Amino acid sequence: MQFLVLIVTLFAVSSAQSLGANVAVSQDTLGNYNLRYDIPGISRVEHRDIYGNVAGAFSYVDPYGIVRSRQFTSGVDGFNVFGNDIPVPVQDTPEVAQAKAEHLAKLHYAYLTMPPEPIIF
Repeated sequence: MQFLVLIVTLFAVSSAQSLGANVAVSQDTLGNYNLRYDIPGISRVEHRDIYGNVAGAFSYVDPYGIVRSRQFTSGVDGFNVFGNDIPVPVQDTPEVAQAKAEHLAKLHYAYLTMPPEPIIF
């Protein structure tokens, strides 16, 4: 597997050099690695530790000429990405929170007062 990673890395570096890119990769036998990749309009940096946790960032220029940046982590907590233009859930207003609570209370009451299902043998 490490041989395959080495071959792919060497191919990427040789291809990137023809594009005027800056690529830096380092790794050890414990599973740690560092990656830096820069070409015009795209960049990426990534680090993996011995425990398999990966952290990094990337940016690119979208079709409208706006630079989009993302930071990410990956590990025991799953994959998480952060960016200033990623939509986030809207907080409920107090009225909405109260309506949800009342609705769930009615559902719970209806569930508790249901007659038991007959047991069919």
